[in-house]
Amino acid sequence: MTLSESDAKFKYCPLLKTHDDKMKFCMGSMCMFWTWAGPERGDDAEGCCGAAGAVAVLAAVAGAGAPAAVKREDD
Repeated sequence: MTLSESDAKFKYCPLLKTHDDKMKFCMGSMCMFWTWAGPERGDDAEGCCGAAGAVAVLAAVAGAGAPAAVKREDD
C-alpha cells in the first residue's frame, strides 16, 4: 500500500517501541525501510514501508496486486 509520507507518519510501526513496549509512529523517509514509489520526494510524494518484504514493496510500487513472479538476484 503506497501512501504519502505525511500520512505514513500517523501509522504505527511494529518495529519501533518505547521503553514500556508501546508502538511508535512511522518515521517515513527517516527510516531505512522507507521506499519511494516514484521519482518525487517530500511529504506529498507516495512511498511504502519496505519492512513487509520485496514482494509487498514491488506490488505497492506497481500499484496492483502481488506480482506473479519476482526474480531474485540469486536465481
